[in-house]
Amino acid sequence: MGDGSQGNRSADDWRRIHALGLPSGSIRALLAVMIFATTWGMLVLRPSQEVPDYLANLLFIIMGHYFASRHRAEHGQEPESGPPPLWLPSGTIRLVLLAGCAAVAALLYRRGQLTEVDRNPGVVTLLLVGGFLIGVVANGLATRWRERGHLRHRGFEDVRALGAMAAAVALVGLVWNRLFPYFPPEQADALFARWIHFGRFGPEHLLASFVGFYFGSRS
Repeated sequence: MGDGSQGNRSADDWRRIHALGLPSGSIRALLAVMIFATTWGMLVLRPSQEVPDYLANLLFIIMGHYFASRHRAEHGQEPESGPPPLWLPSGTIRLVLLAGCAAVAALLYRRGQLTEVDRNPGVVTLLLVGGFLIGVVANGLATRWRERGHLRHRGFEDVRALGAMAAAVALVGLVWNRLFPYFPPEQADALFARWIHFGRFGPEHLLASFVGFYFGSRS
């Protein structure tokens, strides 16, 4: 009887460790959904307004921590006792965040607001977040591919890494060029505008989104 009692106490230890007696990760899950849902509401109702810096920065902090930490936990790198966050199936919150961003992007696209970034600056935040989340999806698909015994050729990794490096080099160059012009910024924007019209926003946003994609694909 002593052993059985000890076993029950061990199984319930997580209730005495984690905040509010909830499973580990529950508070992070709630915070992530709250912040993302607020941003979705702003984008749907007021896409013509920029997402406040403090909210946009918080989004990226949450993504960088939440996605990476949950990935490590599921693969045994950070063992956590107790059930999954909020007692939901593993991966549910990440799926909600991905689906929410995709739904908002689809709605704005149907309205014709997704591509008019100069008139709807709030979309810029969605673009940057989307780059990271698309990378997360790509990483998930690649992981499933490897788990089925398939090997991914290094050439794919080389192309992805070189693309991210090229985007980062171009991004850094453009940023410094705006601070200390050595090449007319207007001409750089004009070259980029041949393919995509960003209005008062420059090519830095698309390049930053691609770099974010790389981090998402490696999270």
